Amino acid sequence: MNTILIVCDTWRRDHSGAYGNDWIHTPNINRFAEKAAVFENAYLTSYPTLPCRRDILTGRYEFPWRGWGGLDPDDVTLPQVLGEAEKTSYFITDVYHHWGRDAGNYWRDFTGFSLVRGQERDGYITDTDVDFDRTCHRFPLQGPSVPHSRNAQWMRREERDWFSPQVFSQATRWLQHNADHEDFFLMIDSFDPHEPWDPPRYYTDLYGDPAFDGTEYPVAPYGSIEGKLTPEELRHVQALYAGEITMVDRWFGHFLDQIESLGLLDNTVIILTTDHGTHNGDRGRTGKNWVLMEEISHLPLLVWHPEYGHGTRPKQKAQALDYFPTACEAAGVEIPAGLHGKSLLPFLKDPTLADPR
Repeated sequence: MNTILIVCDTWRRDHSGAYGNDWIHTPNINRFAEKAAVFENAYLTSYPTLPCRRDILTGRYEFPWRGWGGLDPDDVTLPQVLGEAEKTSYFITDVYHHWGRDAGNYWRDFTGFSLVRGQERDGYITDTDVDFDRTCHRFPLQGPSVPHSRNAQWMRREERDWFSPQVFSQATRWLQHNADHEDFFLMIDSFDPHEPWDPPRYYTDLYGDPAFDGTEYPVAPYGSIEGKLTPEELRHVQALYAGEITMVDRWFGHFLDQIESLGLLDNTVIILTTDHGTHNGDRGRTGKNWVLMEEISHLPLLVWHPEYGHGTRPKQKAQALDYFPTACEAAGVEIPAGLHGKSLLPFLKDPTLADPR
């Protein structure tokens, strides 16, 4: 059986109808959740971006032994194990940390990979003739805003040019040409809805004041908001984030439609999740460089299996390092010894099963 793992970075659990939010527009995640198992107790393991990816790909805890960085030469990875069993794996991502000099090798063992360039600090375009007034609108040019805006000017003409649309469109094209692989593993790693939050304006206007003319903060100041954001600016930050999620939802929906049209729901496990959340005005803070409260650590996790788990809400603990053994079990590949993770499929078969952890 195939496995498709979708990681949407910095997606708060409470920003989805699947977890009780009645105001955010996530119709495609909602329709997926109606069919899938919705885990109630998924929590982060290692944190933030790259440590979580190492948990995913090795099935072992990164924290507290290792920090930010790439895979080590002796790390045994999920695509490596699947490859040794002659299974095809593919990696699609715009998370620029994967090819930065501080990491640079997370696609190492995949059969193939595709990198969507230009996200956040990615040094993709270096042209000097940039009209920052057009690309930045009203937000301050600082930190990742500079390279991000330079890239955006030359890349964006319509919605499909934003990053999550590019990522899911590439995934759709890959499925169209690779659906016949037996027991394939596809990992889609979308940096959105991570900052910078700058979706097309019509998404932001779903949640904020269309007449807002203050300073925009696609990267809100990390830490206390006291003295940094006015109430109007904070509401706009929240609207930017919600709009980013709704854009991701739309393009996830297009991808889900392709899965259905190719008949892959009948032989594919689909995992939709995130690495962590973020503060967005709650507890008087924005960002995620603080105590790991529920807004950051309690994660959305939706898992589809063709045969069981439909409409259930398992309460067993689930973590990123569980995806490795889950994909192995789905593909009929022996789960390597020494993993810290446990397959989630038994919890789909029996949501009342005792939690081994």
